[in-house]
Amino acid sequence: MNLAAYAKDGIPVYWIVNLIDRQVEVYTRPLKAGRYRSRRDYRPGQHIPVVIDGQRLPPIAVDDILP
Repeated sequence: MNLAAYAKDGIPVYWIVNLIDRQVEVYTRPLKAGRYRSRRDYRPGQHIPVVIDGQRLPPIAVDDILP
């Protein structure tokens, strides 16, 4: 599946671990049109907020994801 398919299916959050640009792309607010309304990029040294079912969990460090 790809980003458009996840958006169409209403998946609320979609992450891409972009190894080439050394960042994690976080897409939120899906549209049935097959795109997301919001994208935020996180780079080394930053933390990604994690919310599951409305519950805020500890953030994940980008440095812990990227090799």
